[in-house]
Amino acid sequence: MSVPLDADPAVQYRFGSFVLSPPRRVLLQDGVEVRLIPRYFDLLRLLIERRDEAVHRQEIFDRVWTDVIVSDAALSQAIRTLRRALGDDAREPSFIRTVSRYGYQFVYRDVTVEPAGSLSRALGTAEQIPADDGTLTPETTGLPPDDRLLAAGLDALEPLILRLVDPLATDEERRDAAEQLHALGTVEALRRLESQPVAA
Repeated sequence: MSVPLDADPAVQYRFGSFVLSPPRRVLLQDGVEVRLIPRYFDLLRLLIERRDEAVHRQEIFDRVWTDVIVSDAALSQAIRTLRRALGDDAREPSFIRTVSRYGYQFVYRDVTVEPAGSLSRALGTAEQIPADDGTLTPETTGLPPDDRLLAAGLDALEPLILRLVDPLATDEERRDAAEQLHALGTVEALRRLESQPVAA
């Protein structure tokens, strides 16, 4: 679940070898996705957006876990997971500092805020963003399948899946949809396809 946070959603944050892109909901390290569950992503985003101050534990609960009640232990586990993802050390933190009996603070000093449209720079080349027609192929992106999916955004799958299961679609249209789904990333495509009703 996406959490409405304070900062402009049209920006992304670059720090060290990482890029956090709120609009695309992805954390990249050297252009490769670092997988985070959604609430942990929201926690990291909150800490980065409020990096000039320590964020109280209760505020974290109120902003990130708005619809559920969680324990301090769950928050501690989330912080441990983020530190592991960032290669951080709790004893000598480079990214996330524990503020005793209060909360946490993002302490990396060199954070660059840039337009989210520059994700191609984060990924390394301009060709990794979808072409005007929205079609991605290995030849036009140079990315492994899962990263192409991230570059396109998960919603790029939806119209292709619908075309694949549409009983009125031609064989050629289905074949084209299947090829594009393969180019975007077959794991997520198959997961979504299983939840679709079977065409008669």
